[in-house]
Amino acid sequence: MIPASFQRARKPEQRELRRETILAAAADLFDSEGPRGTSLSAIAARAGFTKSNIYRYFESREEVLISLLHEEIDRFLVTLEDLLRAVPEGDAAAVARSTTDAYLQHPRFAHLLSILFATLEQNVSVEILVALKRHLAAMADRLGALIHDCLPTISPTDCAWAGMTIHTYVAGMWPSAHPSEAARQVLQMPEFAALAPSMERDLERVILALLSSLPGAR
Repeated sequence: MIPASFQRARKPEQRELRRETILAAAADLFDSEGPRGTSLSAIAARAGFTKSNIYRYFESREEVLISLLHEEIDRFLVTLEDLLRAVPEGDAAAVARSTTDAYLQHPRFAHLLSILFATLEQNVSVEILVALKRHLAAMADRLGALIHDCLPTISPTDCAWAGMTIHTYVAGMWPSAHPSEAARQVLQMPEFAALAPSMERDLERVILALLSSLPGAR
């Protein structure tokens, strides 16, 4: 917690430290309480700030979460590059498995993607959304390039499309794979077992099917 006597940041490095403190508090809350529990008031309390002080660094709760997403994009890509580096050329199944593993290693990233349109893109300025869209587009292009390195018989354009489409599947799959406690209990009943999704199983199958459908796939 930041002590009550903590003074307003005036130097750039002080402002950056305050931003990092706020983002660390938001990350902890998001991981433990989910989007609903990550209110601006809760973030401020966890960081040791007043709510009004948060507005010195972020225009809204959504901007805080978007800033987390920016960080998670970069972390995800580092992991993915490491995993795909070990994939034999032409092995689409290994690409699907490694890409799935990268998402599973970054659950905060997948969770943030799942609320991108309904939550994160609300209550923020055009400038913030432009920066986010550019980062997301660069991420999709980078994912496409990594896939193309592993599967060179598929065109770079189709690989980039696959990268974007994989993100869409992840965003849609995450909520159903992480249901409420009541829904989880229902899905454990034998009669509903076929409805229980699994990120580990289903995402890998979806990615492999997607890659296998592209022109040039072996």
